[in-house]
Amino acid sequence: MLVNSVDAWDVVMEAWENVMYCEDESSFNDCVDRLRHVCISWPLFFEYVNESWIIPYKKFFVKAWTNRVMHLGNTTSNRYVSLLLS
Repeated sequence: MLVNSVDAWDVVMEAWENVMYCEDESSFNDCVDRLRHVCISWPLFFEYVNESWIIPYKKFFVKAWTNRVMHLGNTTSNRYVSLLLS
């Protein structure tokens, strides 16, 4: 079943963006639950997203996991590599 309404699509995309940009692990799980609820009319879509992206790659949603350690605002490693190459 396709998403026929632009408003429904916007709600689904907003829920997905909340999963991608959540602040910490507990809110990550809440955001996934919200996405599941929003996609209740499209269970195959949620199953695909969950099985293909959320479960295998949840550690790569950087913002959710960088707040677990002190990083002084640095959320990328390319600065270190740049220093090594110069």
